[in-house]
Amino acid sequence: MESSAISLYFRILRRPEGISGAELEPKAEEYLVNLIDSPGHIDFSSEVSTASRLCDGAVVLVDAVEGVCSQTVTVLRQAWIEHIKPLLVINKIDRLITELRLSPEEAFDRMSKLVEQVNAVMGSFFAGERMEEDLKWREILEARLAVTKEQTDKGLPENSETPDDNTPAEFEEKDDEEIYFAPEKHNVIFASAIDGWAFTIRQFASLYERKLGIKKAVLEKVLWGKYYLDPKTKRVLKEKHLKGRKLKPMFVTLVLDIIWAVYQSTGTVLQQYVAHLCFLRCLACSAKSILFGLRLINSCFVEVRT
Repeated sequence: MESSAISLYFRILRRPEGISGAELEPKAEEYLVNLIDSPGHIDFSSEVSTASRLCDGAVVLVDAVEGVCSQTVTVLRQAWIEHIKPLLVINKIDRLITELRLSPEEAFDRMSKLVEQVNAVMGSFFAGERMEEDLKWREILEARLAVTKEQTDKGLPENSETPDDNTPAEFEEKDDEEIYFAPEKHNVIFASAIDGWAFTIRQFASLYERKLGIKKAVLEKVLWGKYYLDPKTKRVLKEKHLKGRKLKPMFVTLVLDIIWAVYQSTGTVLQQYVAHLCFLRCLACSAKSILFGLRLINSCFVEVRT
């Protein structure tokens, strides 16, 4: 098994942003994406390592049912080492509906925990790197102090050129906000590859902008998480403002409920179709049995006559 090189041509129509005019014609934007599809099995980690050195970004697929596996951690670590920007794709969401029979609320909780698990892995990488940087900073600082003490003991003037003179006197803290995955940051994609669909928060924010009368930028921030939509006032509420009311999160109400309804309606039609095929097959088998019996009886009568 080897990695596969694929070139994808993508064309999308976008309306110019920043101009409040619905009559403006959308402009076509074209992209050519060179994709390297590397095997997901842990035995082919070398393929992932080689592909990561050739790419500008990474698309990490996580099974919505299986969750974070050992190979997921390996791929994320490789992307971290090579300093490439990963995108998280929660794939096989259809299995939550057709196999596990989860409700939209249960699926939302499951996907929320999955994103938290992936972020925990990214946080461990960041913590490990910061510990190494802290250790290196302490070693340099101790070397600087040792040189200064040696010069003082010998009565020599302090030399300004000490080891790694650019090292700050205090350890610099770094913000880890950018390393985590969050749907509102548009680095999480929800997909079902077998059924051929995928979406981000931004797409549903565009759909509901006019219907709800809420700005797209606001919807992109509240469509994921513990935010609720008041059906009467059309206002976005936080969990502490529910006052005992049992409302579903906006991601469940505006996104998952629609997907579940489509699958349930198509699933009913498919079940009826399969049942009809089974009925026809049973009729065909019965007809074959009857025909075989008639032929057997006919052959017996022929033998008796002869």
